[in-house]
Amino acid sequence: MTYKLFGYDNKMPEKTFAEMYDIMEYSFPKDERRDRDEQRKIAKKAAFGVMTAEENGAVIGFMTFWALSGCVYIEHFAIAHELRGKGLGAEMIKRFCERFDGRRIVLEAEPPELNEIAARRVGFYNRLGFALNGYSYRQPPYRKGGNPVELKIMSFGEPLSEDDFRDVKRLLYSDVYGVCEQN
Repeated sequence: MTYKLFGYDNKMPEKTFAEMYDIMEYSFPKDERRDRDEQRKIAKKAAFGVMTAEENGAVIGFMTFWALSGCVYIEHFAIAHELRGKGLGAEMIKRFCERFDGRRIVLEAEPPELNEIAARRVGFYNRLGFALNGYSYRQPPYRKGGNPVELKIMSFGEPLSEDDFRDVKRLLYSDVYGVCEQN
């Protein structure tokens, strides 16, 4: 297994992007991801990065993230469907957290009470050292006419204070979603 980092100064090859986006499209509903062309545009932003897990030259997992001034935000994370449950995702998260050791790392997750899959996902992140923050959070729509999504913010290590949560929320809304803070 090979892990690679792509970003502003290390462009992702088109084949790698296509394989990554295929996994993204399978793994995330339309309201929780950008369309293919918008995802390509976002990849040109200086703060945006992608970590891939590759085997035999093919992408088998990926993580998109934003290295922002106040935190590192994991935006999307998925392993190819047929390879889930084998520990690959846990290993990828561990390597990512080691890479950004000392920085506040956050991600969005569906509330555990939503369904069994959401509860298992939150449990997965808990076992890897992420804390579920109980504050109200709505992910802004990714596209015009799209729907906001009720989610929770999880933080690596300690839960966020209310002030820290507000700062993270404001940062995500402005730098990632390009909107003013919503309620």
